[in-house]
Amino acid sequence: MLELTTLMIFTWLTLRVRYFHSYIQNFVFFDIDINNNVIVRWLCSFVMTDDPTATQKSAQQTATLSMDDLINLRQTKAGLCAASAFFVPKNLMAFFEDVPIDSSDKPHPRSGHRAIATESDLWIWGGYYPANDNQPERMFQELWRYNFALRRWTLETTTGDGPTLTLASHSMCLFRNSLLVFGGTGFPFGQHVSNDLFVLDLKRRHWKRCRILDEQPEQVYGASMLVNDDHLYILCGTNSWTYNSDVYDIHLPTLTCKHIGRTFDEIEDPSETGRYRQEAFIYKNKIFLFGGGGVSGISFSFEHLPVFDLTSGRWSFVQTNPDPIYNFPTGRKFHSIFPFHKNQIIMFGGAHFHHLINRHIAVNNRIWTFDFEKLGWSILPKLTMPRPTYFHAAAVNERGEIWTHGGVVSESRSINDINNYSEKRITSLYKMHTRVQNLSELTWNYFLNSLPDRTCLITQPELLVQLGVPPRFTERIH
Repeated sequence: MLELTTLMIFTWLTLRVRYFHSYIQNFVFFDIDINNNVIVRWLCSFVMTDDPTATQKSAQQTATLSMDDLINLRQTKAGLCAASAFFVPKNLMAFFEDVPIDSSDKPHPRSGHRAIATESDLWIWGGYYPANDNQPERMFQELWRYNFALRRWTLETTTGDGPTLTLASHSMCLFRNSLLVFGGTGFPFGQHVSNDLFVLDLKRRHWKRCRILDEQPEQVYGASMLVNDDHLYILCGTNSWTYNSDVYDIHLPTLTCKHIGRTFDEIEDPSETGRYRQEAFIYKNKIFLFGGGGVSGISFSFEHLPVFDLTSGRWSFVQTNPDPIYNFPTGRKFHSIFPFHKNQIIMFGGAHFHHLINRHIAVNNRIWTFDFEKLGWSILPKLTMPRPTYFHAAAVNERGEIWTHGGVVSESRSINDINNYSEKRITSLYKMHTRVQNLSELTWNYFLNSLPDRTCLITQPELLVQLGVPPRFTERIH
């Protein structure tokens, strides 16, 4: 026990000192003591003592279980203590592919869908797949759920009045235990456009169409949607003919809507008004816009950012500062931004329109950060996306895990011939961390990774109770 206690404390200190530069690679949290008791029960109690749901009773259970009965995995104490390399360098922030255990049951490749992430699952809704030689284009009226603990996709069945025709480039966000969906388009793009607001109860899988009162938002796709307290902000978008940068404020408890911001004139190109497929972020009661596209195909740059002041109801522009080496990020749309460290966001992915070949091309695979206090851009030089991707669906959960699914990758058959670019939809799932995991999360993840068959978490749920695993972890399995 003393060796394990010392090792756990050393693990905690090392993770904090090395921050993102080290990671436990081969540490095993399972052993059998001289009385054949499973020490993982003690480890869960030791590591997760800050969990209010972990009772003293569960931490002191006396049931004796053999390791073969639990997980069919044997590891001796001598082997654990004699291991010479508990730490292998691994960048926690690097994107890595999370491959489903059952790769035969997963979403079809797609783009234009949207995602939200909860503590236990990634949810994706909608999407588009273009026509090919064998079949026509497809719009996906599908709700898929990826359970992080089980590493399993599930195609969910829903009821109620949900979106039917506008299944691409809609806006989507999480509000409490509900999924909010606004706008979107069908195929051909722009033929069917919506200004409906739908709510999906994630527990009951039931859709409801909301009746918005007072002023109505425009029918658009490619809008941004942000939740701040009980207010839902909808801004920008297009109906394929006109583009806007209007701002609407929907008070969610009453569903009353106010038109609080009007479309501004772009300073980058005075002939442009409005944007779509931009990203937006609220900082200190101001909404910042990042990138997006316009009617001419332009992808807006990041040197000047539009900012909407929620207090004054006015648009303005702020001048940003470039990275001293890499200058500004490439202008783009169809990208993603998420909260990063204090006062910062992280940005990746996206595409710009190439007029010579009349198609979108993915920007490079670099990952950027923006500091709101310094108004400065910085590149993360040692971090990249596995593949430059756009029109993907991405989300972040409260643990700071970013999940990104699907989208479009650009492929070239000739390095020097830009006319040989082609587009490919994918269904790959990637994950990265934006902050250090706490020790209880590390324990949980290594417990899961050591199981030879994760289906036992469903078929034998009593094992987790006997091991004293806190409910906040067991409740993620469904």
